[in-house]
Amino acid sequence: MNIRQLQFFYRAACAGNFSATARAEGVTVQAVSKSMHELEEELGGQLFEREGRGMRLTPLGEALLEPARRAVESFESVGQLADTLSKGPAHRSDLRLALITPPFSKHEFICGIVARLMTQSLGIKTSLSVRIGAEALTDLHAGNLDALFTIGRLSAPGCTCVQIGTVSPGVFLGRRHPLRGRRQLSFADLAPYPVLWNDEIDGFNDTVLVTCRQHGLASPLEHVSTNEGVVNHLENRNGYIMGVNLKALSILPFAVMHDLDPVEAPTIPVCLVLLEGTRRPEVERLDQFCRNEFSLLKRLLSSGGTVAGY
Repeated sequence: MNIRQLQFFYRAACAGNFSATARAEGVTVQAVSKSMHELEEELGGQLFEREGRGMRLTPLGEALLEPARRAVESFESVGQLADTLSKGPAHRSDLRLALITPPFSKHEFICGIVARLMTQSLGIKTSLSVRIGAEALTDLHAGNLDALFTIGRLSAPGCTCVQIGTVSPGVFLGRRHPLRGRRQLSFADLAPYPVLWNDEIDGFNDTVLVTCRQHGLASPLEHVSTNEGVVNHLENRNGYIMGVNLKALSILPFAVMHDLDPVEAPTIPVCLVLLEGTRRPEVERLDQFCRNEFSLLKRLLSSGGTVAGY
């Protein structure tokens, strides 16, 4: 088994066919097919099943998907780092930060407020944007970002992940969901209903959903990757979304955030992710600020908006 095989496998799993994988990798379809055949022989089973014009993962393919994703991203991060080092260190005095989450209601406004607070408190020009995990991690290794904020722990090669605070999990229900009238929900209440899973988000770190599943949530997963899919999940599938329990998340009358039974609800860490090794003085000051002032940042986030879509 080699990294090229895993790259082809992961691209094919995401694209749903070998043709798109071949175009993205600059090789022939035959090369991708041959590589997948060799990988299947090594693993002793089939990774894909044809389905109409596309294909879907077998149980073996599903089991390999997450390890392959992590291996590919780690390999690409090393390549980005090597490229950055070969060009020499970038000299700048600002801070570029990313909050790892789907876009949420008023996220540009909230990020602007937080960035302004940090700029004033640290005396360092600071920018904050909402980003999806894998691309943000690549930019962190490349030096284009200085730090990531994650809801839930992240394990990534070459990075430190330090808890700077906590939040509580909540349940986001559509307007016609059978549980809409309940003020507080248990894992048992939720068990019959599908919960939204997004590979780019829940496959990146220990999100609210991942952590709740580790603590006993047993709802079936529904894989969704588009805004249209989110609407269908909430409106037509009696589905729900796990997220940070902030009432500002509610989009009345379309969907409302509900409390999770505090007896079952795990505490979700909010973490600051930095590169290992020597850091610029500006990044060290950011580290200390976040450890000491998270409660203020949390109040800002609670006041103006939260996750609203994918």
